[in-house]
Amino acid sequence: MTKIALDSILLPILVIPYIMTYGLSHGETPYALFGIIFLSLLVYIVLDLTPIKEQVYSRFKFVLLWFVIILVLGSSFISAIVSRHTVAPIYGVHDIILQQESAIRYVLDGKNPYKETYFGTALEEWHYSDTQVNPALYHYVMQPWYHIFPLPFLYVSNRTLGYFDARIPLYFLVFVSLITASLLVKDSLQKRLFVLLLAFNPAMLSYTLEGRSDMFLYGFLIVSLFLIYKRRFLLGSGVLALAFAVKQSIWPLFPFFIAFVWFQQKNKRHIVYSFISFFAVFVCITLPFFLWDQHAFINSTILYLSGQTDHSYPISGYGLGMLLHQLGLIQDRSAYYPFVIWQVIVCLPLFGFLLYYLKRQPTLRRMILAYGIFLFVYWYMSRYFNNSHLGYLSLIFLTAYFWPESDKS
Repeated sequence: MTKIALDSILLPILVIPYIMTYGLSHGETPYALFGIIFLSLLVYIVLDLTPIKEQVYSRFKFVLLWFVIILVLGSSFISAIVSRHTVAPIYGVHDIILQQESAIRYVLDGKNPYKETYFGTALEEWHYSDTQVNPALYHYVMQPWYHIFPLPFLYVSNRTLGYFDARIPLYFLVFVSLITASLLVKDSLQKRLFVLLLAFNPAMLSYTLEGRSDMFLYGFLIVSLFLIYKRRFLLGSGVLALAFAVKQSIWPLFPFFIAFVWFQQKNKRHIVYSFISFFAVFVCITLPFFLWDQHAFINSTILYLSGQTDHSYPISGYGLGMLLHQLGLIQDRSAYYPFVIWQVIVCLPLFGFLLYYLKRQPTLRRMILAYGIFLFVYWYMSRYFNNSHLGYLSLIFLTAYFWPESDKS
């Protein structure tokens, strides 16, 4: 190499602020650990100046990058879990983790997580506001796969560690995403950049550390897209259904996915099989909970988010809702407001444009980008547009940028 590569500059830029902000060990981070990380960052740069064959150079850099990722993320993830276990159940976690753990317990006890309230659980102890009651105590917003998938991790963790933290399956999915990203991109520099930015994305990493659900969803999304890219439409559609059974923020992808498959597939039989796979998986996971109590399921997963229940999710974040509230056009942030009017006016023509954009060249890259742009506008026009939503959007646009130009495996 005649000059320092971009990934060699980005790695310390992203890693150093993270390790200086978050603990890498329960208690004080060992200085020896800092030393190993600093040495790794230095060697990562020095490799650019070493006169070795390109293949050997790329292999060494990729191995060293993974060493830094495992060392830094692994240490901080383990530290977060152990610290919480030794301090308090509500220490250092987002409230969705507390609710997820309670929902899992409800299911194991034969109770409906969409019907039960969450008073008397650790969620009630979590500080939401000095003046308001956390509306999540009345509603469980996530889809069923969010509390079904962790069950094997719960079983193993309780029998090995003696306790369970719902961030364990989340962190597992983080590494699944990184492995999938490394398999997807062939160019060595682009591969390293994608994995590096995905691992140390500053817009997302702190939220992942505390347990927000966006990387949980993204893990299934990127695996499904990878399988579809490899022409395994049947399996990829089934995994995509698992993502849809995690969180509603993936649902706007559905019309773009239908359009992509329709525009790209010549064999209509494959289209039918893909949709059968998708709906079969999604229905098998969600239908039992829907039939268990239809009213409770719809209230918690649909009406709660749109402000149509007694204890609705409040207008919050950085979107149109808070702008209208600041202008005095919305007085009560907990009351219903017809954001759907704004969404129809703005999002409908946008959807038409993005559909035309996808039709002109039906590739996965364009489908991902269309979904990201539409979701960005839709979220801004909705009742809530929170900080982690911006982080999730950064993941989508990052994925679109590094996705291979051709959809031929």
